[in-house]
Amino acid sequence: MTNISKLDTNDKDYKIAYKQLINLITNLQKNTSRYFIDELMTESEQILFVKRFAAVYMYSHSYSPYRVSQTLSISTSTANRLYARYNTEEFSNLLGCTPQKKSNEFLSLINDLITAKASPRARARLLNRVL
Repeated sequence: MTNISKLDTNDKDYKIAYKQLINLITNLQKNTSRYFIDELMTESEQILFVKRFAAVYMYSHSYSPYRVSQTLSISTSTANRLYARYNTEEFSNLLGCTPQKKSNEFLSLINDLITAKASPRARARLLNRVL
């Protein structure tokens, strides 16, 4: 779980800094953007980031919160919270801006993760993909 300080994040300076950070990220070169995430985020933050993104994509393909929770090994409360946000269309911009080909590759990986829980063959396919 990520811990955030008790400082007020509605501060005007924080919002300006956040906008500048977003501008910096959007101007990164494709081949260097990976370093930005890899070196800035801890391993647990990277895993959390991937799981949240995967959950949103699974919801967009009609998976239930229970299935998302079981597949991604996230708590049911987190899965339900993300699902409630998905139902209020908070992720519509995220879903709309992802290139279709890339999202299909990502979903293919997620589907392999889902089936790997039940099938040794799917588990082997997933390992071959990763290696």
